[in-house]
Amino acid sequence: MSDKVAAIVPALNEEANVGNVLKVLLASKDLDEVILVDDGSTDRTPDIAEKIGAKVISLSKKGGSGKANAMRQGVMNTNANIVLFIDADLKNLSVEHISLLVGPVLKREAAMCVGIRERRGGGKITELFIKIDPLTAIAGERAMERQVFEGIPTDCIKGFMVETALNYYCLVNNLKVRYVKLKGLSITIKEKKWGIFRGFLNRLKMYGELLRVRIIILRKKKEFKIK
Repeated sequence: MSDKVAAIVPALNEEANVGNVLKVLLASKDLDEVILVDDGSTDRTPDIAEKIGAKVISLSKKGGSGKANAMRQGVMNTNANIVLFIDADLKNLSVEHISLLVGPVLKREAAMCVGIRERRGGGKITELFIKIDPLTAIAGERAMERQVFEGIPTDCIKGFMVETALNYYCLVNNLKVRYVKLKGLSITIKEKKWGIFRGFLNRLKMYGELLRVRIIILRKKKEFKIK
């Protein structure tokens, strides 16, 4: 059976950026399906996606049920054996970035491939932290074999926990993870997207959940092991 690759884009009120992201995904020859999971947007996000030609899954809860749940709903609505998660607020995404992420998984060189966005210093600090502690690789841009996502405990698929849980699943099961630099790729920071106060609170929430998930996964180590 040939591989099928689906791109899943969780989105909540991303009308400013989502069109450009989806156009790149739809132009990629590495992808067979592009799915936008609209997490209760109150702006034109789902309309833009439908007009461009992406498959749209609309979740009923207004204001969002959470990115992790949107990711889960995307996986549940495709039969692809390889899934690529892409944030909806990326800037300068290219088809080359898609190939860099998907390629190692398609070639069976890795069970998961995580992107490192370009930051000051060329991402070297991020790379150093990942070498010291692989759980710090929390970027949303990642491709993986479907069973990696399906292997993590359901109660870890929430909030900002999911990326850490995916990293831990690969770590405890000795699955190969590749990290690739995504040159030129950037993202709209929380403070700019939501405003300084709300963005700051959202960032604090993220850090709190990242700490909490580390405690949870240590308690659930057996549940992460491949049966």
